[in-house]
This record gives sequence, structure tokens and C-alpha cells, in this order.
Amino acid sequence: MKKYLLGIDNGGSVIKAALFSADGQLIASSGRSVPIRTSSVGYVERDPAEIWKSNCIVIRETIEKSGIDPSAIFGIGVTGYGNGILLADDRGDPVGPAIVSTDSRAQSMVNELRKNGIEEQVFALNHQGLWSAQTSVLLSWLKHHSPELVRQARWFLGIKDYIRLRLTGEFTSEITEASSAGLMNLHTLAYDRELFRLLDIGDCFDMAPPCLSCTDACGTVTEAAALETGLKPGTPVTGSMFDVDAGLLASGILDGKTACMIAGTWSINEYLDTQLRYGYGESTNSVSCAFLPGHYLVEESTPTSASNLDWYLRELSKLDSSGKEVYSSCNRIVDSVSPDESDVVFVPYLFSSATHPDAKACFLNVSAYSTQQHMLRAVYEGVVFSSVFHVRRLMEGGNTFSKARLSGGLIRSEVWSQMMADAVGIPMEIPEGDELSALGAAMAAGVGCGLFSDYQAAVNAMTRIRRVYEPDPEAVPVYRRKFRLYEKALKALDVFHS
Repeated sequence: MKKYLLGIDNGGSVIKAALFSADGQLIASSGRSVPIRTSSVGYVERDPAEIWKSNCIVIRETIEKSGIDPSAIFGIGVTGYGNGILLADDRGDPVGPAIVSTDSRAQSMVNELRKNGIEEQVFALNHQGLWSAQTSVLLSWLKHHSPELVRQARWFLGIKDYIRLRLTGEFTSEITEASSAGLMNLHTLAYDRELFRLLDIGDCFDMAPPCLSCTDACGTVTEAAALETGLKPGTPVTGSMFDVDAGLLASGILDGKTACMIAGTWSINEYLDTQLRYGYGESTNSVSCAFLPGHYLVEESTPTSASNLDWYLRELSKLDSSGKEVYSSCNRIVDSVSPDESDVVFVPYLFSSATHPDAKACFLNVSAYSTQQHMLRAVYEGVVFSSVFHVRRLMEGGNTFSKARLSGGLIRSEVWSQMMADAVGIPMEIPEGDELSALGAAMAAGVGCGLFSDYQAAVNAMTRIRRVYEPDPEAVPVYRRKFRLYEKALKALDVFHS
């Protein structure tokens, strides 16, 4: 009997399940959106019951589409957005809503912790800058603003860990999630009571779930979960990691010379390192334990990527944004304008800022000469320049990259992908496949179940490169000059908001 691996990805926008063969072929997949609730300014929440229901639906649909016997599924891996928080009681029932990683209700708390020196003390232990949707910050915020929820809770969980709980009945986290959530000491690789104390949540220390490696077994599918999902009872659930790690693994990256760039809702830029290079104030890089033992994942990211185009098309463009063909029209329009024809600058800070905490999106350098074509090109370039900004930050420690592997919604555009290669100035390799986070989780499951001897064997079997975009020597200096304009725009926002 052929063996298959199931990857489940609870992303910030869509919940997906994808079934893969042992050689990495996508057999079937299904996706479903879960409505976001924004009851107050800065609140981004989902209903846990809807989350689990949607997971059950996409798993069942994937199995039905594949036509395989569920007993052929050798292992299950689960991934999802990191941070945010979901509180659960001792039975595993949710206490309150699931807070999503784009939530910003706790920003004022972050500002205060930064101002009074707590962030620097925290960084010395966990190498994490504080941010509004970080699990540690949200737990502190909930303790002070919704103490009744915290009193009812037994555990705090990441979104993927809640799904693993519903599948197996086991309360667990794993090393990539725990080390990015802000409450693990990166020097001891254990939850640290001092971190809890610094954030005034010392009495929440025992709410931390047991921490596993990414390939450890965390249980098997229960009879109850099997009835809801169509899975076979007893199927091992062995692979689990933060989605940025899953994307990096599925891109086939196991060294520090290849950058991983994921351009979807977020601009995620990361690489593997064997050293803790960065000190507080040298960079705002986030450092966490990587899926690969003995390695750290160094990350620069903000929600400043391709979702800016969706906003532009919906609110400002004359194009009909209701059909998929609109993206082909966008590519033709942008490609019809040479990069040196217009110096309109777009800063893609619709959802969050990578620089000043109060900075918002804007167009600069607009004149009567500017056209819809120039504005659209500026949106494409602004998204790319946000990634360039992050990649340059990753290189501040003296690191260099020979190439990058690029994934996310942006790669559906050849124009945008080529622009990224030209602006960053290194080759962009496009991995095969459209469900990379689910693939990475499935690969970890394959290692955990013994289908593969290690990560290298999983990479050899399940990853391939679809296409390579080489930098255009004539375009590289043009984008270098335009990026300097983008940097001036960021400084202008600092002045505006100071």
C-alpha cells in the first residue's frame, strides 16, 4: 500500500488541509475561511468552535477528493500562524475566543514595557522583541483586562496546538512555537519563571503546555476526532511547527546561505543560523529555535506584503477586482511601465509598520503626471521594497545570501517575482507546490513516523525547484536607486509621526 502524509495549516486567512504522496506530490487539498471578529479597535478574533469545524471539513473534503483509504495516511503534521493565544480549560474546552496574530489590542502595553526597560530585560533571556500579538504579551494583557478568563483557563495554546489537542486529546506545544511566544529562555531552552515575572504573569507559569520537538509523537487520532474528520482512529500525529518554519523546510532550506522569503499577507524573511548573533538594540530581528536541532531561525517580518494589492484594487483602482483575471491585467499594466519611468513611492503599511509604530501606508511623490499605471507599479514596488528592507536587516550581522527561495501569493505573478530578484539582487528560486506550509508539516510528520530518516531525506524526497528568476543587470541599479527613495519615505514618516 502506498503511504501518504497529511499536512494541516491554520493560517491567518485560510485553514487548509493537503494530502501528499511520499515523493511530495500534492494528491488533494481543501481550504476554508473562518470569519474574523473585530468587536473593538485592534481586536482580531475567531470563534474556536468555527475553527475546529472548518478543520474537520477541510480534512474530510481532502480525503474524499483524494479517493484514498484513510488507513493509507501514515502520519499527520499540523502547522499554523505563530503567537496569538487560545486559552483552554482542563477538559480542553476553549475559554474565550482565539486571538489571531494580527491582533493589536496590547500595543499600548508593549509601548510601556519598552519605555520602562522591561523589553530589554526580556530580550536578554529570549532574544525576542515584544509585539502586540505575542503570546506572552497577550497573556499579560488578558490577566489585567479579562482576569476571569485567565482564572478559568488551565492552558495557553497556539492555534495549531489547539488543533492537535482536538485531534489527539493531548495538551502539547513544540519548540518553534514556544521559543517564539516569548516565554522560553533561548539559553536554557526551557520556560523561564523570570520571563513570566517580568511580564507580571508569574502565577501563569503552570499554564504553559509541555514542549516537544517538531517530530515528536504527540498522540494519535481519537475515536471522536475520527468521526468528525474522516481520519482513521489511531493515525499518528507526529509533525508540528510554526508556519514560518514549515515554509522554510518545504522550501528545502537546511543551511544559512539561502534566504527564505514568503510573500503573502505577511512579508516573512528568514534564515537558519547556528549562533545567537544579535543583541538588544542592534536589530529587531526575531530569533527562535528552528525545526532543525542546533539551529536558530532568524526572522524579519511585517504584514506588509501582497494583501496591499487587494486593498488597492478594491478601494482605489478602476479595474474590476471581482475576478481572478484582474491579477493578469495588473501584471500587464505594471510590465508596460518601465521601472525608471516613475518615482512614485508607496509605503505598504496598511496593516502594520516595520519602522515607526504609528506609521501608516501612503503614496509619496505623486504629481499631475502620475497615472493609474504609475500608482499600480508603485504598489508592486512598495511590497518588494518592504522585503528588501527586511533582508538588509537580516544581513546586518555580517550574513550574506547566495540566493533566496521565494513563495507565497506573490509568486503567481512572474512580473512581481522578477522584480523581487532585481530589487534584492540575488536569484529567486521558486519551490514546486502551492501549499508549502502544509507540505512542511507533512515532511516533519514523515520524519516523526519513520518514513524518512531525517530532514535531509525528507527534503530529497519531497521538494523540488519549479523556476529560477535571475537578477536583470540593467534593472538592479534602477531598483537600488528607487529603494533609496523608499528609505527616504520611511524617514519622512518618522518625522510626520514624531
